[in-house]
Amino acid sequence: MPLVKPADAFVRIENVVKKFGDSTAVDNVNLTIAKNELFALLGSSGCGKST
Repeated sequence: MPLVKPADAFVRIENVVKKFGDSTAVDNVNLTIAKNELFALLGSSGCGKST
């Protein structure tokens, strides 16, 4: 996957952490979506896509 230059990023998240009490659901996640790039988040119902 090619790296996206900061000027070309439409969405950028860095070092995201999500915890529920003592349980870590997401740890140090980074995501960059470039301008004009298509992105989809797929998963079954109830798997936490919107968390």
